[in-house]
Amino acid sequence: MAELGQELGIGGPLSPAVLRARVYRYHLLLKKYWWLPMMVLSASLLVQGVRYFLGEPLYVSTGRMMVAPRIMTKESAVYTEELTNYFGTQVSLMQSDEIKRRAERAIEASHPEFREIKAELSVQQEPKASIFILKVTSPDPKYSQMFADACMSEFLEFKREMRGETSQKTVDAVAKQLTELEKAIAGLDQRIFQFKQENNVIFLQEQGNYVGSYLVDLNKQLAELKKEAQLLDLMNIDQTLERQAQGPEGAPTRDGAGSAALIEGPQSEYIQTKRQLQRAKARLEQMSKYLRPKHPKILALKDEITRYERRLEIVRQQSQESIQEKRQGIQLQISNLEKIVAESETKALEVGRKMAEFEKLKTERDRQKQLYDSLLGTVQNVSVSQDVSQFDVNILEQATPALSVKPGLIRTLLLGIGVGLVLSGGLLFLLDRFNDRVSTVVELTEHFTEPIYGQVPEEVPDAEGRLPLLHPQDTRHVYAESFRNIRSSLRFVGPDGQKKNRVVLVTSPTPGDGKSTVTANLALTLSFATTQKILLIDGDMRRGGLHRLFGLPGEPGLAEVLGGEAEWRNVVQPTRYKNLFFLPAGEPTGHPGELIFSAACEQLMEDLRKEFEVVVVDTAPVLAVDDTPSLAPKADGTLVIYRAGRTSCRLMRNSLEALYSRNAKVLGIIFNGVDPKQPEYGYYKYTEYYYSKTVSRKRTPAASPGETSPETASDAGGAGVPVVTVEPVRAGPGGPPAITVKKT
Repeated sequence: MAELGQELGIGGPLSPAVLRARVYRYHLLLKKYWWLPMMVLSASLLVQGVRYFLGEPLYVSTGRMMVAPRIMTKESAVYTEELTNYFGTQVSLMQSDEIKRRAERAIEASHPEFREIKAELSVQQEPKASIFILKVTSPDPKYSQMFADACMSEFLEFKREMRGETSQKTVDAVAKQLTELEKAIAGLDQRIFQFKQENNVIFLQEQGNYVGSYLVDLNKQLAELKKEAQLLDLMNIDQTLERQAQGPEGAPTRDGAGSAALIEGPQSEYIQTKRQLQRAKARLEQMSKYLRPKHPKILALKDEITRYERRLEIVRQQSQESIQEKRQGIQLQISNLEKIVAESETKALEVGRKMAEFEKLKTERDRQKQLYDSLLGTVQNVSVSQDVSQFDVNILEQATPALSVKPGLIRTLLLGIGVGLVLSGGLLFLLDRFNDRVSTVVELTEHFTEPIYGQVPEEVPDAEGRLPLLHPQDTRHVYAESFRNIRSSLRFVGPDGQKKNRVVLVTSPTPGDGKSTVTANLALTLSFATTQKILLIDGDMRRGGLHRLFGLPGEPGLAEVLGGEAEWRNVVQPTRYKNLFFLPAGEPTGHPGELIFSAACEQLMEDLRKEFEVVVVDTAPVLAVDDTPSLAPKADGTLVIYRAGRTSCRLMRNSLEALYSRNAKVLGIIFNGVDPKQPEYGYYKYTEYYYSKTVSRKRTPAASPGETSPETASDAGGAGVPVVTVEPVRAGPGGPPAITVKKT
């Protein structure tokens, strides 16, 4: 499917060159099989004509239905249909097989004589209207009208049954759910009643509130005691006595001595002694400013300070035991409160769990009751809606009397032409799919990645069926220019970076591809543009016939040289063309493979490379015998000929694979037999350019046979040929650098 879509241009936009190649391919196909569309078109017109003149008349009856308005009440709004694609759904339902079968059974029940008659039903929607048009076509006028009425009636009956079935299914489903809900509600009521018997709900609610408040107070007391215990652990004895000597919130007393008298115990004595010590130190500091250290008053104050410090130390020791007892008392209170809090929390959790269970039962019961009431209302609505008309499509017009219809002659002929053209196109497409031969260079490059060394146009043979070889004054300008292009590619692009291909082998997949003619003309074109010697070898030692093109003897030749019966210098023959020499195939032999693999063949190739500038070898077809794949690795490069419209791409691919498997250096493909009028062949559009040059050079003396003419020598580069082989793009296994196909 992917290849088919690509062929038709569905898979993506085609380039102009590919599109022109496709059109030209089908043009050739139509030119070859022109009789096929004519035959199919004639047969299609004949069939349509027979149907027109011999066919029975048909009768058409028309009925109309419309989407009817209705009163939308709460009860009747229960049954609705899917509104998405509503009209399309109704049309499909009206012309469904079920409606047709119902209508046929209804008519057969009352009119058995119409049992064998078949009718066609079509339904359309009027544009911008909610009206459906039903058309029934049959050979009997009465049956057409009856069938149209029956279809409309059966459609309404079908919708009525569908609505009733849907309503009944809804009622049954809801009733089943109501029964299940009743059981669930009864079970919940029983569980609630049992819970109330086992638990005093009111007491639980009050107890829950009291326990919560009581637990909060306990947690506050526990937090205060823990705070007091932490302070006792963190503060030293002096800080503790100072804190205890202050007020309940840790604030100092407002008056000194009077307030200290209110504090009992070690704390009061500690405060009084500390204040006396502070006053004594203050007096000592004041007197030290104007009395010497040994003054009696100074000494008396120091003794007084010492007494106060001893008294503070005694008070500290006495208070240490009191603070320790207080710390132990606080820890006992904390332990007791924690136990009470734990018991209260357990009791609060139990009360909360029971109340949560009770609330869950009440909530579940209320939810089930609400769902029960909703479903009960649904059942009541469905029951009411069954008595209210819910039909949204009603009959607008009954079927009209049937009218005779018969397609016109012009319409019948146009239908025949259309069918014939479609069938013809399909047959041509199938023929094209089974044909893997190509006729344009665009198609060739789609099938093969090897470079195109040149395009040789198709030439018409003479009256005797022969195609003359090229000569220096040849007037077949386009034909000659194509070989100049191949010559340029051979001279300027060689394998492995070399400048020239010294030994070039030319072959083709099968016989009849024009291999020998192309090889001979290529050797001639090479000889026209050089002063060195060019050698043409007929390498087909089984059926070689290249010597007939030059009018030379075919023996002795290559077979005798490789067999050791002759020396190649004595066998090579000069031709009537200057610089071109010819080595015939020799006497036909049945075992040329042994000769090719001999050491004499290797030595011959080495000698010929030294003696001749270029050696062109014409060989047997690749798929015919094994000689060519065996000889190709000994050459510097191999050219494979593809004949347009004749050579199979499959066979061409097999030939290339056979050459690559022997490590042959495939230079590229010569596209032979190209139609010069095809869109992708550029020479044909510029023939006037060559003709004008020929006219302007009529004054130049013609070169003698075998000499290079000014015309051919000046065009050695092959300018104008739509293939230039100068950029490497691909190399086959062991092959030379490939070249890019370009137009010039």
